[in-house]
Amino acid sequence: MEKNIKPEALLFDMDGTILDAGRRITREMLDSLSQVKPGIKKYLITGSDMTKVENQIPVFDLLTAFDKVFTCNGTRVYNCNLDMDDEGGAIEPELVHKVSLSDHYSDSDINHIVDVLLRTAAETHTKIKTGTFVEWRESQINFSIVGRNCSQTQREDYVVWDSKSGERARIMKHLREEFQGWGLSFSLGGQISIDVTRQGWDKSYAFGNIDERPESCVFFGDRICEDGNDLSIAKRCGSYHHADGPADVIIKLQEYQ
Repeated sequence: MEKNIKPEALLFDMDGTILDAGRRITREMLDSLSQVKPGIKKYLITGSDMTKVENQIPVFDLLTAFDKVFTCNGTRVYNCNLDMDDEGGAIEPELVHKVSLSDHYSDSDINHIVDVLLRTAAETHTKIKTGTFVEWRESQINFSIVGRNCSQTQREDYVVWDSKSGERARIMKHLREEFQGWGLSFSLGGQISIDVTRQGWDKSYAFGNIDERPESCVFFGDRICEDGNDLSIAKRCGSYHHADGPADVIIKLQEYQ
């Protein structure tokens, strides 16, 4: 959906949008972001945690490219507009908001969720399983059948398999039935995983920490589809662009430069 609006803020997904999944951001993309018209805010909104973000986008580039970084679907918010002349101030993105699943679920509840996820992984027929199937992200549990430790080649192989088999979609259906009444949400996370979080803690949660009105925002994402973790925020924005990778985003950004 693309409308002719005068944006006050551009919102960007990370993996598959401004950079290739699992890869570092390119200088070409950083240059393109730097050319966005002054006065338009730029926010990064991702399902990844800050450790993964900084592995793919160095701290200096985060501070210069974005006004805020929203990790774990916006349940962790980092301010990038720092006063670099303040000798006692922060020198890296400053955490200004956070929530956790442990605020709402007991340890035994969380252990049960993890047990079900691990049992689900064990019962699948995916030909490669590399380890780190469940990753705790405080406000989110990231669940991957192939495993977070997969190589780039194994990741690409799983993408083909999931597209053909619909494995993640079937698993989400099973998990929604298993945890009916728990107040949990399940969505496709990037290329190889499923994001497990509390209902309402999807990417649109970020608007609670964005000053601009949703209708004045433009979103860029690659998972604007049924069960995709970009859909909720895209539907709230005044306009959105479905991104077919970084090269496509660079072309679309010319409209805002």
